[in-house]
Amino acid sequence: MRPTLETIQLDINGLQLAGIRHRDTSLASDVRMLCLHGWLDNAASFLPLMPYLPALDLVAIDLPGHGYSAHAAEGATAYSLFEFARTAHQAMDALDWDSCHIAGHSLGGCIAPIVAVCTAGRIQSMITIDAAGPLSEDPGDTPKRLTRAMQDRLSPERFRSRLFETRDAAIDARLAAADMERSSAKLIVDRQLRKVEGGGFRWGFDTALRQASPHYFSEEQVQSLLAAVACPTLTVLADDGFIVGRDNTAERLACMEDNLIVELTGNHHLHMDTPEPVAAAINAFLKTCPALGG
Repeated sequence: MRPTLETIQLDINGLQLAGIRHRDTSLASDVRMLCLHGWLDNAASFLPLMPYLPALDLVAIDLPGHGYSAHAAEGATAYSLFEFARTAHQAMDALDWDSCHIAGHSLGGCIAPIVAVCTAGRIQSMITIDAAGPLSEDPGDTPKRLTRAMQDRLSPERFRSRLFETRDAAIDARLAAADMERSSAKLIVDRQLRKVEGGGFRWGFDTALRQASPHYFSEEQVQSLLAAVACPTLTVLADDGFIVGRDNTAERLACMEDNLIVELTGNHHLHMDTPEPVAAAINAFLKTCPALGG
């Protein structure tokens, strides 16, 4: 029997969380993976990888405010890295998973270390794709950051989605903001776009996601978090992505004691544009991971 795709809906304390599940039900696989997407992406960003990970019970969720998941009633305050990590933990509970592997791309790769540290004993391994922990900021920039966040909260109307006449126009806009294949952009846009009464389309994600965060970790805090990750880790980097050229990348990756680093040809969305080598790295890595308690 071939793996099948399922649309799933999870109730997280009254908030409806959407997702995509890919599994072969005849295998009754206990190799489970929870996938977390990037900022303003959605669960569809993991669709290209799924056919190359047939042995997994893989669930990719739409984080709150993204894709088909509900918007958080609290607005921007609900979209912190910590709150996203809490949602991931609750998704594991809703799936009745006592343990799983966790994979995150970009924003998802910033959330994953928090999940791995705060749910110690439940995460078998952590895989990050073109991510190396949360963004950091010098503590001296705190007044400037708070001011920007306050301005965004007081003027939320300026983040309202523009109107697109066609789906192709929305895909063009996405491609103008990100270096990726058109087919990859279409997967994300198709799950993110909403028809507007009277004609046209607007983004369906919560526009509060575009507001500045009032808080960034310091670099010392980020490295402390990464050092606390106890499970085996795989870091997949794109040679033309966002992470390779950053000054703090090597130091961050060295913080994790059991970390395999694989650099592949590609851009930030390499798991979509060239999924085969990314999946090959994941499959090879998972074969080395012991079961919890093993």
